[in-house]
Amino acid sequence: MSPKESPPGKPPLPRKPRVARGPHHGTANESIYRGAFMRSRLEVSFAQELDRRGIAWQYEPERIGGGRYLVDFHLPDLKCWVEVKGRFEARDDLLLPNVANHLRAERGERLFLYMRTRAFRVTWRGFEPLTLDEFWATLSDTTDAASEPLNYLKRKQSRPRNDHNG
Repeated sequence: MSPKESPPGKPPLPRKPRVARGPHHGTANESIYRGAFMRSRLEVSFAQELDRRGIAWQYEPERIGGGRYLVDFHLPDLKCWVEVKGRFEARDDLLLPNVANHLRAERGERLFLYMRTRAFRVTWRGFEPLTLDEFWATLSDTTDAASEPLNYLKRKQSRPRNDHNG
């Protein structure tokens, strides 16, 4: 079995986005869309697509987790967050799975990474590649990869514990 293969009976290991190499020469074209100051045209295009699809969104409403990461979009009705990236940086490889873990454990919400031609579902294990069509379909799916409702962790945490004092 090669190092990139999963053991039999285990889900495949998620592939991650390629880290951009070399200096960043392009500059983001900052814009204002529906009153929100956005840092790139890709973010504006993404917000416009959300509007076309009738999906409610908030732009950078709060910092998430211990690293205080500022995720671009919160889609409250779909219980998910979307980070829009034109260029994947090495730091994102560590930070985004940590943010995904925090969102899942604390709020029962999901995190996605959206790029111009592809997308990823971000989990504590890493990045699950999605086509753009799969991305848009997955946003409206309120179950996780194991078909568990998104509030699974909250239900699990709220169950009374049977502590036995010997």
